[in-house]
Amino acid sequence: MITGIARRNLIFVGAILLMGVLLALAFWLRWQYVQTISLYVDEFTTLWAAQRTQEVGAPLMPSGVLYTRGLLATYVTALVGMVAGLDYTTGRLPSVLFGLATIAAIWVVGRRAWNARVGWLAALGLALLPEAIIWSGRARFYAQLQFFALLTIWAAFWAVQAALTPGDKSRVSLRNSAFGRHLLFAACFILALFSQEETILLYPSLVLGMVLWRGWRYLLHREIWPAQVVMLVGMAVRYAIEVLGQPGFFETIQAERPYVGLVFDVAATWPAYASLLIASDRLPWTLAGVLAIVAALVVLARGGWRPMHLERFHQATLFFALQFAFVLLFILTLVGGQWRETRYLFLVQPVWLLGGAAGAIWLIDRLLAREPSRWIATAALAVLVIWLGWQPATAVLERQVEGYDRAFAYVAAQRQPGDVVMTPQPPACAFVLGAPCDYYAVQRAYEEFVIAKDGVLVDRWSGATLLNDAGQLAEVIRAAPRVWLVTDAFRLATRYDGDFQRTVVEQFDPAFQERGVSALLAEGWRTLPVYTEEHVLDTPLAFGRLALSGWKAGVATPGQPLPVALTWQATTPIDRQLNTSLRLISAEGATVAQQDGPPARGIIPTNLFFDAPLPDLKTLDLPADLPAARYRLEVVVDDVENNAVEAAPSRLAGSRLAEGMLALESVRRFCQVSGTCWR
Repeated sequence: MITGIARRNLIFVGAILLMGVLLALAFWLRWQYVQTISLYVDEFTTLWAAQRTQEVGAPLMPSGVLYTRGLLATYVTALVGMVAGLDYTTGRLPSVLFGLATIAAIWVVGRRAWNARVGWLAALGLALLPEAIIWSGRARFYAQLQFFALLTIWAAFWAVQAALTPGDKSRVSLRNSAFGRHLLFAACFILALFSQEETILLYPSLVLGMVLWRGWRYLLHREIWPAQVVMLVGMAVRYAIEVLGQPGFFETIQAERPYVGLVFDVAATWPAYASLLIASDRLPWTLAGVLAIVAALVVLARGGWRPMHLERFHQATLFFALQFAFVLLFILTLVGGQWRETRYLFLVQPVWLLGGAAGAIWLIDRLLAREPSRWIATAALAVLVIWLGWQPATAVLERQVEGYDRAFAYVAAQRQPGDVVMTPQPPACAFVLGAPCDYYAVQRAYEEFVIAKDGVLVDRWSGATLLNDAGQLAEVIRAAPRVWLVTDAFRLATRYDGDFQRTVVEQFDPAFQERGVSALLAEGWRTLPVYTEEHVLDTPLAFGRLALSGWKAGVATPGQPLPVALTWQATTPIDRQLNTSLRLISAEGATVAQQDGPPARGIIPTNLFFDAPLPDLKTLDLPADLPAARYRLEVVVDDVENNAVEAAPSRLAGSRLAEGMLALESVRRFCQVSGTCWR
């Protein structure tokens, strides 16, 4: 017969083994992400800051500013790099470890605050949570922030349970005293705060929770207020580091895209976060959490609205729910419009999982009286969690991000002495190439990332000189033997003006393209063709989702190339690649010369064409024996995916139009090929 002690030991060993299996599963998912997904652009900043920390003892950038984001995470990454060598894998390793630690922590918190079954369900949910897999696989501070934020909330709840000891405290251990527990709470808060400053959002709700549980005079007790002072000093020090370490940064962000403001536009903000709470695989967690809160509120009302008199299960539900509700409400009503990203709710997502697990377990306990039946039902529920969560969890391993790691690795291998390198991602350039790039090339939304140094604007993180003018770009191309521009298509389409984009299309060739990022190479200044005829259309002519706003052409001479430049813009959002075909057609309808290819030479894909005109450079190789006759130019726009003609019938200046083809005739005249046919 198994004794009580043996039974408890058996349960403990089984729990450890089961947690080992869960952590192994979680590790596999996160390690797959580490090994297969390219680095998110902000990861390079963390790695570059860690490298600078290894070199100078602090994340002091070549520009002279201090990189203060995730300050503690930077030191942790630098330390791991000193031990194992700093690269992509070791740089991501701290996040993997903190992610696994958070799974173990949520199990412990759930078991101690509610019961073991709540802890197990919440841990399983966190192991499969897609955002947790992503941020536990990236070299950023969010996994570390989530770990310490969870410990902070738990420590605050644990601290508020401690009885005050107005008399002799010599017989009360530090662990069980309110003073000791509140110091632990303060320590966890400081660690979370220096992991990421968003932790400040937790402070008001944690203090509010203490007031609701114990009354406002509780904060003034001699065992309580020292911890509050420690946290207030910590916040002041953190703010001072921000202001002194990055002069002008906070003010610039508040001016350009404020962190907070009186937004109160829940209708506009809610869609950014709704998927985290009401997507099909998440709605059961949310509904179960609401059930747990309602059940706790009912018991609270019956007991005279005194939270400290509730059983621990319901106390934990209400205290933890208060933290999640406050952060969510703050984000929905006060966070600036340009900061509406799901990652800012990540620090309290374990609370959401704990609430959902608590609601599910509460319902099971109401329906089933015997403990074995409750565990069987919990196991069945765990199977359901896996069934709902496995596909979203593995889907993140298929969502590749921009391949700046691949593009800069190519540039590093091909770079020659005298080459100039520019990019809108200078920290990536600095980390991969081992030194800052020559130029921070960007024209829009750069103000918060630059600082004046020696009379010029430079990138805050790497010290690369700002290049934000098409004329300056042309001067660099003319002066250097080779110029590299490493950028992703989205930024090239949205962070630059038309003149800059045109110069890039005309002067650079794609040397490497992968995962949405290109390494473009200009080898000296390329002389442009001479265009002798130019037409600007007052009303752009629609070719389906593309519109032709103008065109120009050179002299047509038999045996010589005929340069033609078309100018396109999008009429509606484009969700696929459209190619253009330029053809020289005889009067009999035969194709004499033809060139097919993407507009903008494929440097900017058409799904990133907007209302700004972009060039489409074509060259027709005219046969040397081309007889003097009447010819016309025709343009066809094709849907590459469906291999179908995109354009619909249309007319320009009375010119003849076939299905998907426009005859570009100058006032309905055919061109006589004689060397001066475009006059």
